[in-house]
Amino acid sequence: MRTRCGWALSVLGVLLALLGAAVMIVLGPDSRFSTGPHLIETDDAAVVTTPRVISWADVQLDVLAEVPVRKPVFVGLANSVDVRDYVRRTKRLEVTDFKRPWDITTRSVDGRPNLPGAPTALDWWIDSSAGLGGASISTQLPDQTVSLAILSVGSSNLSGLEVTVAYGVKGGFAKGLALLLLGLGVAWIGVLVRRGDGVDDEDDPEEDVVEEIVYVYVDEDGVEHEISADEARALEVVAEVEEPAPESKPDPQPEPQVMYVYVDEDGVEHEVGEDQLDEFEVVDEGESR
Repeated sequence: MRTRCGWALSVLGVLLALLGAAVMIVLGPDSRFSTGPHLIETDDAAVVTTPRVISWADVQLDVLAEVPVRKPVFVGLANSVDVRDYVRRTKRLEVTDFKRPWDITTRSVDGRPNLPGAPTALDWWIDSSAGLGGASISTQLPDQTVSLAILSVGSSNLSGLEVTVAYGVKGGFAKGLALLLLGLGVAWIGVLVRRGDGVDDEDDPEEDVVEEIVYVYVDEDGVEHEISADEARALEVVAEVEEPAPESKPDPQPEPQVMYVYVDEDGVEHEVGEDQLDEFEVVDEGESR
């Protein structure tokens, strides 16, 4: 039983340690994982993610969008309802699925070549940025359905667009390190359990039996008194007596028997049974003659 428990702890510890090490390797010391730049082939005015593509919460998301020839570009994150209403009549490329680190599924949607208005004039963006040749945002994803939008500004388009994405968990590297140390500790405990070090085996209890010696002093009146070992050393020890068990009882003493003696003419004494007394004259009971 102890061996199986030890192996189970060791396996669990190794798995925890491997998971912690993987988290540390993926996120790195800055607790972030970056991928890109990745080329997105489109000449539309907008690239947006559909609802539920970004389904994480409390994750730090960094997005960098770059276009050639210093064309103006805009990057924004907002509620999916607002983004959908804003681009619903615009020709665009929609990202319908995204798997980390970078595996996207897209579809083209026909519409007007230009946006209905400048994206920089809108106030419902959670985070946004605009620039010539590139723009980037860095934000923590909220607990709501959001969409990412990369938009051209003015009459330009997004041909030659490259996107770099970074995401991570706050304190992720430290959490991975803690998981690694925890796993190593659990694995070491499993080794100790298998070896039996520091673990009490309840199946084979070892109890030390201590034999107690009782010293008894008998005074002049015949009364017994229990004394300590130091007090016994000061006296003349007659005998060391072990305290009898409560169930023990002294052996019964035989009852005293009466002896009858017959003296013949030659003065020789003969023992006589009680059933033979009728044949003789009792001279003195209890005394031999």
